[in-house]
Amino acid sequence: MASLMELEEEQPRTPSTKLDLLEKEIEDLCRSVANGEVSEHELQEHFLDFSSDQLKIVVNRMIKGMKVQVKQDEQHRPSIRLRDPMIARKLSTIEDEDEIRTYDVIEQVGTKGIAQRIIKNKTKLSATKITKTLASLESKQLIKAVKLQKNTQHVKSYVLFHLKLDDPAAGTHTVFGSGTSFDTQCFEAVSKLSVVFLKSRMKKFIAEKSRALPDEMIAFNKSEATVDEVLQDVIKAGIVKADINEESIEAVMKMLELEGKVERREYNEPEGPIFRYRYHSSKSDRPEAAIPCVGCPVKNLCSMDSPINPMDCPHFDNWINNFNF
Repeated sequence: MASLMELEEEQPRTPSTKLDLLEKEIEDLCRSVANGEVSEHELQEHFLDFSSDQLKIVVNRMIKGMKVQVKQDEQHRPSIRLRDPMIARKLSTIEDEDEIRTYDVIEQVGTKGIAQRIIKNKTKLSATKITKTLASLESKQLIKAVKLQKNTQHVKSYVLFHLKLDDPAAGTHTVFGSGTSFDTQCFEAVSKLSVVFLKSRMKKFIAEKSRALPDEMIAFNKSEATVDEVLQDVIKAGIVKADINEESIEAVMKMLELEGKVERREYNEPEGPIFRYRYHSSKSDRPEAAIPCVGCPVKNLCSMDSPINPMDCPHFDNWINNFNF
């Protein structure tokens, strides 16, 4: 059966007064629960006198009217949360779909705040467009800019206008816990998946470079990945059941960087600095750095017609034997 939360063309077959009454009852139900969220299953259980089609019509009408926010839990089960009437009215007047999409991304993170670069990655908007979109939402007092501390830096981030940003002293939000409740197995699983992903990026980059023409340039950042790209790959693997987020991946990257398994590179983008990570390559992954000739103290004496030559060099033989992508 199609989900009640799936938007489709409204086809009312019930008197509008009955649908209006159902909409009001759904609003009352949302207000009556502690977190303001009502799942699809709860709607069907609570309104047994209405058909699934009638519920779908009303829920879709509420979504289109910006009265409710659609959310998903860890198992991707949909639910709705009632928005403040004033916010709903403001959103209903917005015609720019990019503004609605951007607002949805910021709304999903609640009081945690979200960095501009992550908003850009999630919405797939250009740097110029996301800057204009955020400015427009700020002018409507739907969102506000805040300074979110990430490691030792303050990153420009955004939160809904009526919400207060979480206390930075409370620490970074990750799914791994802290102290004696720290989930070591989950952390290690995410670490391994992250390393495998970054290593595959590096191998693909080396393979492309080896096939490239002499004058063909291969962008070095193809060997790197953003936190969001690592996150999407970890989620796609389907091994980790916890609700992994960007903050969790950043915590993993920080530890892998300290362990020397990944390298972090900073790039200056219009929306602010962005960090990309790459696998800290072993000798087999970076053959150009592992060639023994590079640091050989007698390389100036080496030639094919000399007693010191590549054919008789044990170090060169060892490198060739271990040359593996």
